[in-house]
Amino acid sequence: MASQAAIDTIRSPLTLPCGLVLPNRTVKCPMQETLALGPFYDPPMEAFDKLYGRWANVQVDIRFLSIAGDVVIHSGSADAGHFESWKAWANLAQSQGTPCIVQIAHPGRMSPVGAGNRPSDMSAMCPSSVSVEMGNSWLDKKAVQTLLGTPREMTLEDIDAVLHDFVHAAKVSQAAGFAGIQLHAAHGFLVSQFLSPNTNRRSDAYGGTPAKRLKLMQRLLEEIREACPLPFCVSVKLNSGDYMEKGGLTQEEALTQVEYLLTCGLVDMVELSGGSAESSPGKNKFLDSFEETSIAKAPVVRESTRIREAFFDTFATQCQAIDSNVPIQLSGGFRSRLGMADAIESGTCQLLGIGRPAVLEPDFPKAVLFNPSIPDSKAFAIPFLVKGLWFAHLMPAKVVGAGLPISFYYHQMQRLGLGLQSDPSLSIPYVMGYNIMWVIKDKAAKAYSSFSVRIGSLGSMFWGGHKVGGVKTSVKA
Repeated sequence: MASQAAIDTIRSPLTLPCGLVLPNRTVKCPMQETLALGPFYDPPMEAFDKLYGRWANVQVDIRFLSIAGDVVIHSGSADAGHFESWKAWANLAQSQGTPCIVQIAHPGRMSPVGAGNRPSDMSAMCPSSVSVEMGNSWLDKKAVQTLLGTPREMTLEDIDAVLHDFVHAAKVSQAAGFAGIQLHAAHGFLVSQFLSPNTNRRSDAYGGTPAKRLKLMQRLLEEIREACPLPFCVSVKLNSGDYMEKGGLTQEEALTQVEYLLTCGLVDMVELSGGSAESSPGKNKFLDSFEETSIAKAPVVRESTRIREAFFDTFATQCQAIDSNVPIQLSGGFRSRLGMADAIESGTCQLLGIGRPAVLEPDFPKAVLFNPSIPDSKAFAIPFLVKGLWFAHLMPAKVVGAGLPISFYYHQMQRLGLGLQSDPSLSIPYVMGYNIMWVIKDKAAKAYSSFSVRIGSLGSMFWGGHKVGGVKTSVKA
């Protein structure tokens, strides 16, 4: 039997501080579709027409992408010949009345060689010159150095230029007709690099203390809000911690960052996630979940006992103690109707982020969660574990093997972009073989860089979004 109360909870509308009304509590997490083509990486509307017609992380600097195929808001995006695709995307994504906001991001030091229009000798940027560490063997270190190199420390001029790029991206998104933007400050992207003491070892106005590590994000929010006044929505995706063996952003410092966002008067919603490529195994539930089968049966409601389905439920509960009217979105781990309703009813969060289930079942909210003919015992996402994980474990370099499971989901989004259905039966070896054949057939000048990323190299590990970026929107009811 379906619990109408649970359905009503998830379907209830929510008005954000900016006045934007979300039709329900489900939010499609931003994810990188990896469908855009160079040299400009404008929205690929032929593919998006199919992908978003059924249900995007957007970069702000065309030189630095997190993976080949990222959509980019570049210096000419507002000009004729480019802006038309942005308006078309905004119209398509919101054609059924669902508000859509664009997640804008910069990968910083996580931009691999070959991803982006930059000279081969141009290093990626980071608040401080801190290389990524993934694995302890000489091969791990060699692979990371080959794919990412050593980032250069950003100058004050670099910081000002990045600020300009983010503000420009917000202005283009607003002019195109999107309902808002989300600032990506999680998962090891550039803004989160400034927020983490692991990657921010500066001693100037932008680092050295928790308050100074916040300065870049504060400037971004102030300048974006000035350029894009209400009712344009401004959101932030934030880490609940880096979850590293030692060092990194702690939950205690992350909580102070959330407190700033919830009380600064510049933000309309905050999404909580966690971790980065350097998170330690067993410490980050999101990354660990790729090695586990999702729930095989719906949870049972027990009196006085929380279901706690989401990965970062405990941290979100701590955040709710902060006095604020800004809603919190919790992303990662939600799979069932009762689990989602429990999170809302308990006050843990006000919005529910849905990522991987939206890729494998694009109609999941409408067909399952909101469908009263589906009993609670069956109202959950299909049980799933990526097939062929053994192949990822065989990879001698961690930086390659760790990215292969997420490449499976990139492949599924590419299928949707071609007008096909998602195919959960596919395996990592199949996706690898498909990508290799794609490179052989492509024979383009950038075949090697596309190959290095498409086989699940470094950029493939980032959500995200969980865009790895993408457009973040309430899923169609």
